[in-house]
Amino acid sequence: AKNSINVLDIGCKNWFYAQAEFDFFNELFSEVFLDGVELDAYRLYSNFYSRYETAKFYTKDLKNTTYIPNNLLNINKKYDYIIWFLPFVVENPHIFWGLPKKYFYPKRLLKHAYNILNSNGQMLIINQGKDEKDVQEKFLKELNIPYTFLGKIESKYFQYKNDRYGFLIKK
Repeated sequence: AKNSINVLDIGCKNWFYAQAEFDFFNELFSEVFLDGVELDAYRLYSNFYSRYETAKFYTKDLKNTTYIPNNLLNINKKYDYIIWFLPFVVENPHIFWGLPKKYFYPKRLLKHAYNILNSNGQMLIINQGKDEKDVQEKFLKELNIPYTFLGKIESKYFQYKNDRYGFLIKK
């Protein structure tokens, strides 16, 4: 068994949940290297702190944890595990969140994420709503990425406005 793991969280926003991710992997591995990448890292909140500054606060006590304010396509490090919550696979939510249209290339991002996954690596993707789930599945098939559909993801703690669906990719 490996004693360390390299984990990437794609689109981690302000990474308020970094501690939970770190703790999860820290239970399984003696050393966790956790990276979070966010394209829109410098968006300001009403308190005038950016996502980046907020993420630095949430990760300040987490060893080997790095917040990367960048485009996923600029990351070429290899990862054992990738987490991708609610990727933008259709254009409207992407635009609604205020991201420039020039950054909307979901299939290219998915292909890149798969390429930076180590052999024997895994990627968990969670989509919201049936339409986004269907688009995600279409992209996975078109790119010949092997996956397991996990079905509807339920939370004991929170009722989501839109259903959540999971995909597990194993390389």
